[in-house]
Amino acid sequence: MSIEGTPLVTPGHTAEAVPFRLAPQVREQVARTARRHGVAEPAVLLAALLATRFRHFRREHAEVVAAPDDRRPAMLTVTGDAAFADVLRAADRALTTGPGAGPVADALPDGTVERIVFEHTPGAAGHAPATARERAADGRPHCVVRTADQDLTGSLVCGSLPSDCTAGEWTARFLTLLADAVRRPAARVDELALLSQRSRDDIGAAANSGYEDYRGLRTLHEAFEESVRRHPDAVAVEAGGRSATYAELDGRANLLAHVLAAAGIGAESLVAVCVERSADLLVALLAVLKRGAAFVPLEPMLPAERVAVITGDARVAAVVVQDARTKRLDGLGVPLIPVPAEGGEPAAPPATVSLDQAAYVYYTSGSTGTPKGAVIDHRCAAGRLEWLGRRYGLRPGDRVVHKTPLIFDVAIWELFGPLAAGATVLMADPGAESDVVHLGQLLSTERVVFAHFVPSMLNAYLNLAPQVDCPDLRWVQLSGEAASASLLERFAERFTAELHNLYGQTETSEVAGWEGRSYDGQGGLPIGRQIGVYRLFVLDEALRPVPPGVPGELCVSGIGGLSRGYLRRPALTADRFVPHPYPMAPGERLYRTGDLVAMDAEGNVQYLGRLDNQVKIRGCRVETGEVEAVLAGHPAVRECAVTVFRDDDGADQLAAYVVGDDWDVSGLAAFAEQRLPGYMLPAVYVPLQELPHTPSGKLDRQGLPAPSLDDRQARAGADSAQSELEEQVAGLWRDVLGVERIGRTDNFFAVGGNSLKSLQLLNRVNATFGVQVAVRDFFALPTVEGVADAIEKALTELVAGLSEEEAARLLSTL
Repeated sequence: MSIEGTPLVTPGHTAEAVPFRLAPQVREQVARTARRHGVAEPAVLLAALLATRFRHFRREHAEVVAAPDDRRPAMLTVTGDAAFADVLRAADRALTTGPGAGPVADALPDGTVERIVFEHTPGAAGHAPATARERAADGRPHCVVRTADQDLTGSLVCGSLPSDCTAGEWTARFLTLLADAVRRPAARVDELALLSQRSRDDIGAAANSGYEDYRGLRTLHEAFEESVRRHPDAVAVEAGGRSATYAELDGRANLLAHVLAAAGIGAESLVAVCVERSADLLVALLAVLKRGAAFVPLEPMLPAERVAVITGDARVAAVVVQDARTKRLDGLGVPLIPVPAEGGEPAAPPATVSLDQAAYVYYTSGSTGTPKGAVIDHRCAAGRLEWLGRRYGLRPGDRVVHKTPLIFDVAIWELFGPLAAGATVLMADPGAESDVVHLGQLLSTERVVFAHFVPSMLNAYLNLAPQVDCPDLRWVQLSGEAASASLLERFAERFTAELHNLYGQTETSEVAGWEGRSYDGQGGLPIGRQIGVYRLFVLDEALRPVPPGVPGELCVSGIGGLSRGYLRRPALTADRFVPHPYPMAPGERLYRTGDLVAMDAEGNVQYLGRLDNQVKIRGCRVETGEVEAVLAGHPAVRECAVTVFRDDDGADQLAAYVVGDDWDVSGLAAFAEQRLPGYMLPAVYVPLQELPHTPSGKLDRQGLPAPSLDDRQARAGADSAQSELEEQVAGLWRDVLGVERIGRTDNFFAVGGNSLKSLQLLNRVNATFGVQVAVRDFFALPTVEGVADAIEKALTELVAGLSEEEAARLLSTL
């Protein structure tokens, strides 16, 4: 008999009704806990039952029926942050006084409330009461407890169970949590143990198997230079109708490396790179790496203040640009070094670069109000390249599409993956990463074998792109967002390529992957099993393994596979990169992702959500705290909160709730646009008199109202269309955005639009007027007036090449 207690599964009992007896030590602690908190002993078991079910299913609400009285059910709420003692007192009230003042079950969403029958029978202890077996047939959780002076027995009907869990195992977890809770009732529900120490050790040991140990790794630029030696005349990059061989690209990178050396750039220097998607981009990145420095990715379209924050925090030594006349970067106070337009050098200046040196620093959204820089060394990046090479086997002549903006780390693999294999990087035009027609042209190009999509962008492509043949496309990779099974089905109807759903973070690169042509499980596509050097652990708040199928935080380890941490942020680094509880080597670290997942017995991981306020908007990490901090910097804002809502198309958008004096939506939005990248801008601003708070004083995000139509239209201008064409364009805007009022100079992205909605709009524009308005042209002037001008220009060019009769026929159809 274990110290916690024992499920007493004996012949004649069904697996659904499991009798149990508490160990003497636990029986004594239950009685002591009840006396200390002034509650009845059965309330201790009910509280443990509620906590156990919350830990398994993350359902906060439960109806408790106190049998045999069968009074009106009492509604109880359990959260992971609640102290067990608080749950205990609520359970006692439910058993002694009936319904409380909590929410009514009928007012809560379907599937979020579970009814639990709890029955206490004083008297002589015995084995499983018959009533538990009788009630097992209805499938609802039911607990019968029988107390005596020296003994406490009961029987548990588990109801619905997680996968890979028997009723006996579930009852054992209940008893383990109960034993932990009575030892430390002040602990929060998410801190209580579900497994014995031996079971936890077994799971930890199992997770430490299956990883790969890569030897002989090369730095990023060394892998490229090996391709230069092997395939000097092969095409390394194609962009904008031009191409460069490996030898040509290497020569230009060597020349720029000499320029950087003359500017004092050396080992561990940080150099920002602000170059459009082109061969120049690869020249810049390779040159920085050849100097032993690390690059800090920027995008030419980032707001100037955002660029200043990143370059200032990184303390960059220089910024590599395409054009030295880039006025928007003049105020940074560091040298601007242009990429040489031509020329080359046979060799770079000497520099010793090890795998342990920094390769790049990626800035992601930060919860404290400023972005944070994750420092990635060559060993971490090289391990990812090694996995890519082994899994996909790219060869010279293969093409890989590069369309991800450089500020997102998927771009690293789109660029250096093919370069390490002697293959070709096929670049999307600058600003055209959302142009489905252009992407279709790239995917259908001969020998294009690999492309990456964020799930929402793939969904938009499948909805809007013309049908094209992609005979050579072999692999499409998804990451950045949860992917649905229906997306896989639609993809399989359109493509013969394999779809791979990958999961990772900037701090680690991709650590898990799932592959398949169909999926019939519940929820979205799994993120799969570990890949490469990584090992995955699903842990509770005390960093203890949880049972298979039980939600917990995904934590990642991998010798040589983790970021160093956050640049000059030691406290944050220590919080997210912690000592490994199951190390493979002395000093090994564990990265806490903050993602809530569940892992089955085979190691397949299912993503469930976040444990904090980080969200994903079109695949981009956004800390709502950073957006809140920027908005709070406006002098008229007293309080604000930012959360996610789902728009009419099912896309996630940010909503800002603002308490303040004499502020207007347009002014606050303009303030944010000067400081935040586009994917972090709220789509709507909701004025409130005050923010809702919980009884404990915390912000009640669930109590924030859904944005109304008036909120969504608050930024629309009053300047009406000035031509019939503008009125037609405004009508298309109203249809796509779902608003009634649009001004001719309103910015599409300021009145609820986003990159995916822009694709819908341009698709309708092009279908309505028979012309192609490019995504890049739209982004340059995203107003009704700008779109109308672009249509007129396109029609003029089209008509100029037609006869009078053809032109008249065309115009009559518009």
